[in-house]
Amino acid sequence: MSITADSGELSLTRRGYVRTLRVGQRIAVPAFEQVDLLLTGSLFRPTACVLALGDEEVTASAHPCIGWIDHTARMELHQIRALISGTVFQNPQETWSANRVASMMHTTPRKIRAALFAQGDALTHLCRTQRLMRALFDAFQLDLSVADLKRRVGWGADKDLEATFQDWFGVSLDTVARLRASSW
Repeated sequence: MSITADSGELSLTRRGYVRTLRVGQRIAVPAFEQVDLLLTGSLFRPTACVLALGDEEVTASAHPCIGWIDHTARMELHQIRALISGTVFQNPQETWSANRVASMMHTTPRKIRAALFAQGDALTHLCRTQRLMRALFDAFQLDLSVADLKRRVGWGADKDLEATFQDWFGVSLDTVARLRASSW
């Protein structure tokens, strides 16, 4: 689904983050994701938006280049998310923050957060996901203790990797170790 502000201002709350959409701004919402949409119009200043399901193009503007601009913006947002994901996966032990990512990409933390928000993600969620994926990858490839694995993937010493891993993947680290041992 996509939401495009057509007139006035509207507020979109998603995963605990509130974002104001101004006229012409568009945001994509993944299927089945919960969002709260607040139209803050009045009698003399109405607010409207266009909701589109599926791959339909939103035609809130008559400008012929809007589709091209939206496609380019979507590609850039996708590339930013993919670049951050790959970087965190390759270097999970590093301390990742919006400031650090922004300095690497020569932009501002606000733009990084906005780009990820537009894709339905947040930096902390993205880092956690990539660290868990790296933990799965390393658990299958290497014979490491849980403490070593936590250190290798940048998991906090006070955080429970085993429980989170079990919740995320539906298998325990012990099961992965047994599968690794039986495959060699």
